[in-house]
Amino acid sequence: MRCNAAGRRDTSLHAETAPSPKIAPILIRGGGVAAHCCAGLLRQAGLASVHPPARPSSAPAILLGAVAVKLLRDCLEAPDLLANARHVRRRIVAWGGSKPTVLPHDAIVLSGGDLHAAMEQVHSSRTGGALLPCTFGIHTEAPFPPEETRHFGARPASAEAVALLHADDEEACWVEAVTQGWIFMIPSGPKAAWLLGVGAEIPELLDHSRHIAPRIERSEAAPSVRFETAPRMLTRLSGPDSLACGTDALAFDPLCGDGTAQAAREASLAAATLHAIAGSDGSEEAVRPYLDHYHSMLLAGMRRHLRQCGQFYATGADSPWWRAQLHATREGFDWCSAQLATFAEPRYRLDGLTLTPLGSPQ
Repeated sequence: MRCNAAGRRDTSLHAETAPSPKIAPILIRGGGVAAHCCAGLLRQAGLASVHPPARPSSAPAILLGAVAVKLLRDCLEAPDLLANARHVRRRIVAWGGSKPTVLPHDAIVLSGGDLHAAMEQVHSSRTGGALLPCTFGIHTEAPFPPEETRHFGARPASAEAVALLHADDEEACWVEAVTQGWIFMIPSGPKAAWLLGVGAEIPELLDHSRHIAPRIERSEAAPSVRFETAPRMLTRLSGPDSLACGTDALAFDPLCGDGTAQAAREASLAAATLHAIAGSDGSEEAVRPYLDHYHSMLLAGMRRHLRQCGQFYATGADSPWWRAQLHATREGFDWCSAQLATFAEPRYRLDGLTLTPLGSPQ
């Protein structure tokens, strides 16, 4: 059965025998990393898309590793993207009551607004390219098509600007586990940093901090931004006429997940999925395997993330808060495993912007 211009299946004999009509460009909704990467990758795949302007991110600080930066540059075809951003050279981890471990790090730090502005500079509104045989959209922000969001625990967090007391911390980020949660410090400029506190309120976390607290100075007048950091995802990330991706659709715990790199990878899979659909006749039978593959791959990615999270939450500290996070993480892993069991084994591998059937020559 084929999709008509409204995206519904047409059961007429004509629809079964006539060539599939080309309908419309792919509509991309959202203004974050996933949306901009989808627009760039669809353009590279030769598919027509429309990406209206959207609001910038309100994230106070974003730390992008070298892998995330390369993915963004590749997706947007912008080799000099963020070339002048501030660099972080060291990552210092104090975990499980142990002494701080200093690790080399290669990352840049900037605000969500600055990242949005940089991506908008290379944004293209061109609509040329191949059309799909049925209407399709990519949703990277709420509201999504009616789907439940599955939360894997609850980890409220807050962020606030602080002053750095040591000049050598201007090129280092710190992560420290304490009894009631963990603290992440990201330098943002000369003598300045953003402090992220997960679990208890920041003052309580700092009361138990042996390493970060002596290195900063708080201002009682500094505003605090509150948000949720527990992993979460829509129970279905693909529908008959849409794909969902980006942080609003699937969010990793910032403790051990690079959300920006993940959003770019989701965009790569979304572009390849739509490229495969563009080469089909648009029938439900032809499209369904690609949609199932898209959802199951992202579901498997969440399960891997939760396994990794479990290793950190098992070793942060011996307290009720840490044990509760570990329990929620294990429950989430089991839920993902049960969901994956309802899908067939993967049928495709991702080769650039193409879904290639497994077993095909490399």
